[in-house]
Amino acid sequence: MGVTAEGEIRALNGMLNAVFVALHTGDPTVGNEVDGGGYERKAYPYSLSGANPTVAENSALIAYDAASTDWGTVTHFGIWSAASGGDLLVTGPLDNPRTIFTDDVLRFTAGTLKFEAD
Repeated sequence: MGVTAEGEIRALNGMLNAVFVALHTGDPTVGNEVDGGGYERKAYPYSLSGANPTVAENSALIAYDAASTDWGTVTHFGIWSAASGGDLLVTGPLDNPRTIFTDDVLRFTAGTLKFEAD
């Protein structure tokens, strides 16, 4: 049995309603979320495209505030159900890991933070 394209769209819309993007310095399933230094999770504005697999991607710019301390090398993202705490819903590696130093600003332009439902 498989999930239809419409099933994927409904599931993703339900799951992605009011979620937040976290930055991680390693595998998000074992922690590693950036902490301190002006960091906070950001809302994940999304759009869906394709069908079976359906692709979710950020539909607008996601910009983090300037780091007030070094954050380390950000290698992964996690999509969480809350602005702090909550449940980890989606994880993925960044195409281009980046070391964030004091005063750096990390941004994801529209369409660059995406994943597939399959």
